Amino acid sequence: MGNVINFPDLENASIKIEWTEAFKQVANELSDFLKALPLNHEDNDRLVALMVQNVREAEKGAFLQGISMDYEFSEYQGNVGDL
Repeated sequence: MGNVINFPDLENASIKIEWTEAFKQVANELSDFLKALPLNHEDNDRLVALMVQNVREAEKGAFLQGISMDYEFSEYQGNVGDL
């Protein structure tokens, strides 16, 4: 079946993205900075929600780029479909 990866248990298949210590440090600095801003509760919540959405989109994009690069490299090596 060439370019398809069959997972044995799709109900429990997942990929965990782990944040680096540097990411956590910057997130804490950002949190401290936000606390000092003169934002009302509604604006603060909106800003935080947008930042979370931004990080999730960045993670998703980076993951897809990595998969694409891996596929292209496998294709270059002639290993497409091999596991």
